[in-house]
Amino acid sequence: MNDTKVCFITCVNNDHEYSESLKYINSLYIPDGFTVETIGVKDASSMTEGYQAAMMQSDAKYKVYLHQDIFIINKNFIKDIITLFSNNAKLGLLGVVGAEKMSVNGIWWESPRLYGKFYDSHTGKMERFSFNEAESDYMAVQTIDGLIMVTQYDINWRTDLFQGWHFYDASQSAEFIRAGYEVGVPTQQEPWVIHDSDIASLVGFEEAKAIYMEEYTKDIFPLVSVLIPAYNRRNYLELALQSVLAQTYKNIEIIISDDSTNNEVQEMLKPYLQNYKHIHYIKNEPSLGRENFIQCFKLSNGEYINFLMDDDLFHPRKIERMIHYYMSDSSIALVTSYRELIDESGHPLPSQDFNTKLFDKDTIIDGKELGNLVLSTMTNFIGEPTTVLFKKKDIQFYGTYKDTDHEYNAIIDVAVWIELLAKGKGVYISEPLSYFRRHNDQVQGNPLYYYFHISNWYNIFQDARRDGFLSNPKDYKNALAKYINSCINVINFYNNVDKSYVIIENNLENYIVQALKDLISLPNK
Repeated sequence: MNDTKVCFITCVNNDHEYSESLKYINSLYIPDGFTVETIGVKDASSMTEGYQAAMMQSDAKYKVYLHQDIFIINKNFIKDIITLFSNNAKLGLLGVVGAEKMSVNGIWWESPRLYGKFYDSHTGKMERFSFNEAESDYMAVQTIDGLIMVTQYDINWRTDLFQGWHFYDASQSAEFIRAGYEVGVPTQQEPWVIHDSDIASLVGFEEAKAIYMEEYTKDIFPLVSVLIPAYNRRNYLELALQSVLAQTYKNIEIIISDDSTNNEVQEMLKPYLQNYKHIHYIKNEPSLGRENFIQCFKLSNGEYINFLMDDDLFHPRKIERMIHYYMSDSSIALVTSYRELIDESGHPLPSQDFNTKLFDKDTIIDGKELGNLVLSTMTNFIGEPTTVLFKKKDIQFYGTYKDTDHEYNAIIDVAVWIELLAKGKGVYISEPLSYFRRHNDQVQGNPLYYYFHISNWYNIFQDARRDGFLSNPKDYKNALAKYINSCINVINFYNNVDKSYVIIENNLENYIVQALKDLISLPNK
């Protein structure tokens, strides 16, 4: 390898454009002791094939892969790239524009944080595009645009995967990172290049994107654990599982912890376990009951967690849409969405008070504000376990509120949401991204559920207040008034159902007395 040689490599199908590009290359300042060569590859079947052939042909240490319509206007370009590479042995690949993180939809320019600058005419007029600037001599990014790509090491182009003209750049970025190098965008006082382009052809783009996402998802996107506590619902579970397998976001592990009293779920899953290595199945002997949720949580390996109740469904883009917000804003602690109600057959049901759409468009909301709305109305607008995506590290003990002694058997989801919202903002996506099935076998049909449900709410008030929720006396008064009224309604329910629930009624009366004491002790303002 010749350490004092720079090779400029271009795939050419327009001699006029290439000759213009060469004029700019030939006008660059060449540092003492260095030589320059140019290779124009004609009749290449793909960008990867053309670049690979030229890479093998040249012994230059430094290679510049550029489009035929790129004009390098930084006269000190060669000196600048050699200096960068000489000072940073780990830096393997440079580009003038790129994304700190690849967007979850695989389109780099839709990433929330772009770096670099350049001139471009793809809109029909020449414009200066300028994004974030690196704080040092370059910014390490996940992918760069292929209009110009500069290397100091040779890594094979993926000719086996990309036979067209798209995603060769994102792929090569990922290959350098796989090899242990950094991909960077340099600091530019002024743009280094002009891209005198027409509107790009998108023929083959979607096919190449699908190949890229399949190959590199695990490299570039965080692992999401989808946790399914299963119980005697073979047919519903299969539909739920299929909704996870249909996700557009691919870096997912699926953990099914089976509490069933028979082997029907286990038998149904056998072909899935053979065909999908990212599905992990556990049969519980004996059954764990509520502890099944905790076991799922402990078994998960993902950075992010999304429960899926075995009778619910995911929208195909659920994880993709939700993970986007976490990649855009580090202060996000919870992402939820509108959830649609469906019946036993999957047909839509009318909305009810608890799943009223909070916003008509996607909205980021302060965590305390969203938590207070839930607490003061005693209504879980955020959703059931199926609805929310969250970071595993943000929850200490699944099933309780932090390290308190209170267990939340009936509102375990609310306790988790409040704990999360104490840490940061919430996101509400207005599109229905999950489907909550209503049917006769659900635990809400058990009369005892109403007692545990109402008693849990009083405890969550106390735990949440220690974290700054319901700090406004008016909010807490509203919550207590709602709570007392709910207790009375539950007592009336038990009186109408079965007089034998007298012990439960006495317990609820004690809760009412305590809530009244709290209410009286609050200031009158």
